[in-house]
Amino acid sequence: MSENGGMADGDGPRAGAPVFRALGPLELRVAGEPVEIGADKQRVLLAMLLAHGGRAVPVPTLIREIWGDEPPRSAVANLRTYVMQLRRHLRPTGARLATSRAGYVLRVDDADFDLPRFRGRVARARRAVAGQRLPEAAELYGRALDLWRGVPLEDVGQGPALRAFAQHLTEAYLSAVEEHVEVESALGREGRVVQRLRQVVALHPLNERLRGRLMLALYGSGDAAGALDAFDEARAALRDELGMDPGEELCRIHRAVLRRDPALGRPAAEAGGTEVSSPAAAPSTVTPRQLPPETTVFVGRHHELALARAALAVPGSAVSAPTVVLHGQGGFGKSALALRLAHELAPQYPDGQLYADLAAPAPDGGPQRPHDPVAGFLRALGVPAGQIPDSPAEAVRRYRSAVAGRRLLVVVDNARDAAQIRPLIPANTACAVLATGRSSLPTLLAARIPVGALDEEASVRLLALTGTGERFVREPGAAVELARLCGRQPLALRIAGARLVARPEWSLAGFADRLRDRGHRLDELRAEGVSVRACIAESYRELLHTALPGRVRSVRAFRLLGLYDRAEFDVADVAGLLGTDVYRAACALDGLVEAQLVEPVTERVFRMHELIRLYAVEVAGVPRAAPSAL
Repeated sequence: MSENGGMADGDGPRAGAPVFRALGPLELRVAGEPVEIGADKQRVLLAMLLAHGGRAVPVPTLIREIWGDEPPRSAVANLRTYVMQLRRHLRPTGARLATSRAGYVLRVDDADFDLPRFRGRVARARRAVAGQRLPEAAELYGRALDLWRGVPLEDVGQGPALRAFAQHLTEAYLSAVEEHVEVESALGREGRVVQRLRQVVALHPLNERLRGRLMLALYGSGDAAGALDAFDEARAALRDELGMDPGEELCRIHRAVLRRDPALGRPAAEAGGTEVSSPAAAPSTVTPRQLPPETTVFVGRHHELALARAALAVPGSAVSAPTVVLHGQGGFGKSALALRLAHELAPQYPDGQLYADLAAPAPDGGPQRPHDPVAGFLRALGVPAGQIPDSPAEAVRRYRSAVAGRRLLVVVDNARDAAQIRPLIPANTACAVLATGRSSLPTLLAARIPVGALDEEASVRLLALTGTGERFVREPGAAVELARLCGRQPLALRIAGARLVARPEWSLAGFADRLRDRGHRLDELRAEGVSVRACIAESYRELLHTALPGRVRSVRAFRLLGLYDRAEFDVADVAGLLGTDVYRAACALDGLVEAQLVEPVTERVFRMHELIRLYAVEVAGVPRAAPSAL
């Protein structure tokens, strides 16, 4: 029975609890009565909070969704007003709308929200199909689909995020409809799904697969004439709207109906046994949520976030998911940026989010093997460990089968090269991949977004937000100087902030004096086992172990550039330092760029970050007591 009929089923709303509905018009009911939320922008706010499923929604994300790309100057203040008004609406429900550093979060019990109940019932139905418990699966699918009351969020003004969210919900609904039809057909009960299919086809008249399902259901229930009429209606709709004839599959069903093909009308149990193939997601009914928490302090990066959003919104190639690579020198916040973006986009990928840190040790404590990330993803998708192939190639094929037909976000952190990434990219354009690495992974088919230093304002904000805000109000000039001495590098800024928190008696000016000592600045920029020196050393080790032909020349150029009197230099300058020609100097610089130890400014001009220059002096063996050598 539909939930509207009031039958308790064990996963319905709790007695007396509020009911949130998004699978149709947005609705909030308390004690069976609707709660009126008339203001359009408040409805967008509530829809966004529900779409994020108990995760914090950043304020910029809400502003962009409510007002678009040109919000009013009062947007933040207006948003606070909408939140306050929404809290008043929610107060009688017991739902909690909380404020955090990451944004606003609405915590709703899954039992009181139709979307998680829909997903839970579909997941249980798929498990029942996998176990060949077809009557149970049919009941669960039917109860899941009964939760739908129309087009999701159809009465909410939708910006890009909510449009994508509603589209993904619609795709999940259509998949569930098809799976339900397959189960009922296997049980010889096609007549039970005809009415539902007619309703779905009316909403999606150009979906040929649904039209074919309707024809098969009508024919299977003994209505051959109805099946032929359904084909004529499909052909008319396709010609009127697209100027096209039906595709081959629809025409094949039509021909089979015309000749009364005996196999067409038989239930699967008669045609070849009782087994029903599991849906595409059945080996992976688990919905992975592997994203680590976002950093509690995040500033700036508006340009990089906008570029990444735009790149992931564009479909991938014909054979793989859209992919974005965030690349740059160590310590510049690539991972924090990736997690901020991943948490923001998570609602657009309702089948889950996978995460792998390729720099982390393997489960046994040693270095990761090429097979480990794929095996980890398969376990996260619900594949038992004993069923994961030992062969890396077989494991990749199993992984791509497991994600086929699903909408997943794959986040791969700290990749060294493209070979590490390729096995993890789904052959499914509905998924997306977000990768970070020091290298730009140039052989990968991807959008590349460089991640560099923060601007001055964001750097000072990052320092202030570490909990040392009062000192920054008292000493604004020293705060700017501290940001400069940290090279506006997020890692250095966070470490500096942590040291100031640990030493409340320090003034900003006094700490800046300590950092001005170039010979000991890297000593100062370390806290609780994290250091800028170790981060740069990792890139230097990569350079030492690279297989590039000019490795020795690149190492020598790195040490000499630490002693050079300017942060920027051109190829001719490096040729003079090395005592070689311009071509060999350019090759040496290629190695330094690849190792992210220098960055190109133009085709011939390069720059070395101040903190990297200090490390170059150390590896060149210059005594710390003689910083004047710089």
